[in-house]
Amino acid sequence: MGIAGRSSERLDLVLPEGALPLADVRAEVRRLLRGMHENIVVDVMVVATELVSNAYHHAAPPRGARILRLPEREVVRVEVDDGTPGRFPQLGRIGFLGRRQRGLLLVNGLAQVWGHNRFPDFKTVWADVSSVR
Repeated sequence: MGIAGRSSERLDLVLPEGALPLADVRAEVRRLLRGMHENIVVDVMVVATELVSNAYHHAAPPRGARILRLPEREVVRVEVDDGTPGRFPQLGRIGFLGRRQRGLLLVNGLAQVWGHNRFPDFKTVWADVSSVR
């Protein structure tokens, strides 16, 4: 996993092909959100883990992720890109290869709102987690 960019408010991750880099994603989220309430950090780590996992299990590369601290909106946004613009996440449906998409139930419960944006060559699945406790 590579870090494409980092600031005090934003983290850009290039996700490699092959093994899921979930421990690395969680560690980078923890570093970015240092100083925030532990419950917020854990919620964002869970959301990031589930969205990245979905990108690996249900979509093609290239993959990338962004974590953005948006204090003016009182949220932390998790965005995950993948190379499968025509396949969208669906809450509680049987997924690709028969896997249940229970991870989206976690995202749905932890995020204030989530969704996806489709572009010609990729899609972005995003979720906003409250940064206020």
